[in-house]
Amino acid sequence: MLKLLLSIFGLCLIGALALPGDVRPSSTVPPVAIVESGQEKNDDGSYHFFYQSEDGTHREETGVVQNPGTKTEFLEVSGSYSYLDADGKEVVVHYKADDHGFVPEGNNISPQISVSAKQNSEQKEPIPDTDYIKPPKY
Repeated sequence: MLKLLLSIFGLCLIGALALPGDVRPSSTVPPVAIVESGQEKNDDGSYHFFYQSEDGTHREETGVVQNPGTKTEFLEVSGSYSYLDADGKEVVVHYKADDHGFVPEGNNISPQISVSAKQNSEQKEPIPDTDYIKPPKY
């Protein structure tokens, strides 16, 4: 019995020693520093934030509560972001989201998508709130 336990212990020890000690990717990308940023959060739920990184990446967004305190209250969000793609070309996207949907526009987004989204957002009736996007009740 003792020989069996020692054999099992020995096999476990050999297996543990065979594992690599430091498992890290062979190449790592250094972190990119944020050179400028700011944020503002208001009691009514509205907000604004932005950041700019040393590699030229930029993002800015503003959220404004519309129809506050009513049954039709919603958050209207608008913003933009930009970055350099793998070829060094600047990609810029502007967007707006409200109770009528999400409308993106940018030099990397098909114009047909932007036009279709804008047409949908201009419909008179807002997009109804549906159960599938509500969190489950426990």
